[in-house]
Amino acid sequence: MQADRTPPEALSDSDILIAWESDSDGLIAWSSPAWRRFTGIPADQQNQHQWQTCIHPEDLTAFDTSVTDHSSQLQRMASEFRLLHHDGTFHPVLGYVRCSLAPTSSETSFHAACFEIQSTSTSGVEAGTPDQNEESPAEVANQTGQPVEFDHQAIRDLFDNDTESLRELAELFDTTCDESLEFLATAFTIPNQQDLFSTAHRLKGAIANMHAPQVLESCQRLEEAIQANEISTAEKISQQVIRSVVQLQGQVKKEFTT
Repeated sequence: MQADRTPPEALSDSDILIAWESDSDGLIAWSSPAWRRFTGIPADQQNQHQWQTCIHPEDLTAFDTSVTDHSSQLQRMASEFRLLHHDGTFHPVLGYVRCSLAPTSSETSFHAACFEIQSTSTSGVEAGTPDQNEESPAEVANQTGQPVEFDHQAIRDLFDNDTESLRELAELFDTTCDESLEFLATAFTIPNQQDLFSTAHRLKGAIANMHAPQVLESCQRLEEAIQANEISTAEKISQQVIRSVVQLQGQVKKEFTT
């Protein structure tokens, strides 16, 4: 039997976060427009689907322990997993699935929020080498001490200025950035092109959802340099990316968690 739940309005209306909550049987109780658009499952049919069937079986194993272990650090960490897209294939997303108790009973439910990792189109086009002498807008801003652009009002409007949802978004973004920046800080010692590209692509997807065009442009340059196997150029760009992302993290925290 489906639990009687009132979803957080901002999450249930979100066009950014792929969000859902289930009842104790795992059936979807509510979802965001982003989730319905991604999966192709309409609202009047969502309670016929269990959240577990929407996640790739190989990735579901990682959640089996973390979602039922309230002390697990994994509950508070964003991770990459594959979600069933409406085209019938599994697409990568970045986020979490967490376990919680219903406020009026002892029933366990699950809720989730994640970003779609945006795809990179390379069909018929060979990646070019970025101009090493061309400074990006984020580099210019960083050198002049100007803050990177962050359209927090657009996100506030999207989430109807819901404090809890904005805090949750900020925490997910912060965790995502921390994991990616920690890798980039040491990855160029013994560079692996595939791992570097995956991390840059993941970071770019998170930045794209935060309305930060300067930082996004730098992440795009980093991804292109790695794709072109211009590792020395990528290492130079990564240093600027790290500085600008850290600056953006601080702005997001200040705006949405204080």
